[in-house]
Amino acid sequence: MATGYQGYRAWLERLGRCEAAGGRLVCLGESVRGQPLFGVSLGEPSAPRSSLVMAGLHPMEWIGIETSFALLERLLEADGPPDRQLWFVPLANPDGVRRVEANLRRGRRRMVRHNARGVDLNRNFPRYWDRFSLAKLLLGPVFAGGAAPGSEPEVRALAEHFSQAACTQRGVRLDRTLSLHSFGGVVLHPYGAFWRRTAHYDEHLMAAREVADRIGAETGASAYRVLQSARWVPGFTAPGMELDWFYAEHSALSLLVECSRGNQSWRAPGAWLEPFRWFNPSDPQRLAGQLARALEPFVRGTP
Repeated sequence: MATGYQGYRAWLERLGRCEAAGGRLVCLGESVRGQPLFGVSLGEPSAPRSSLVMAGLHPMEWIGIETSFALLERLLEADGPPDRQLWFVPLANPDGVRRVEANLRRGRRRMVRHNARGVDLNRNFPRYWDRFSLAKLLLGPVFAGGAAPGSEPEVRALAEHFSQAACTQRGVRLDRTLSLHSFGGVVLHPYGAFWRRTAHYDEHLMAAREVADRIGAETGASAYRVLQSARWVPGFTAPGMELDWFYAEHSALSLLVECSRGNQSWRAPGAWLEPFRWFNPSDPQRLAGQLARALEPFVRGTP
């Protein structure tokens, strides 16, 4: 995935390995510019429980996409859990990633957070979309949530395929979701739109701490911080997040991992002027492998 969208498509072309392992490639919908939005399913379709791993809502955050592929590779090479169906959406914003790729190729230093219509997909999910947020008030264009809840085709495709009604129709309960982003080295849990705690706060806190501790053990560094999403930046709540939507829709154990601590150094002052390096480490494949090992138990539904 270090080669951007072309690397993503090349990985999908090797899907024969996934199919041989009992996986399926499903087109969930299309982006604003007509790029397919793919999901990959592993495990027995009749399994009663399901996990979802999603990445690439914010297109500069390539380490999240890289980590989703590393985790998928691990699960392809191992025996899948017999009682759980595993879903992956490795790239939820293909138009944005293509734009980032073009900027990097041309040497343009640009901050890209949105889809092709200038919408922050992680503020467009249908739950709590219209709640007041100081972040939206002060930095409206940065956190632009779209014209209406679920207005963007990428979000609609995800919400339709992974809604409670759709999962019930397929005979499965979506009880674990993991969203991979890449800024700050944090494990977040709901709510993002509210300061108040969820009804499952203790379960979320325990799961987040376990993931954070495993990351520390795998990377040989300190564990990532654990925070309720709304309390990460005081006063800056985040209405319309995928984290809140999956919890509200399914009461799922929902976590968001900010995969990277960044790639700035006082020895390389130019790095501070390159937005891509704010979000991605110098050795993404190494970190992605470490994170995949740390995240696998959560996705499998094991303690």
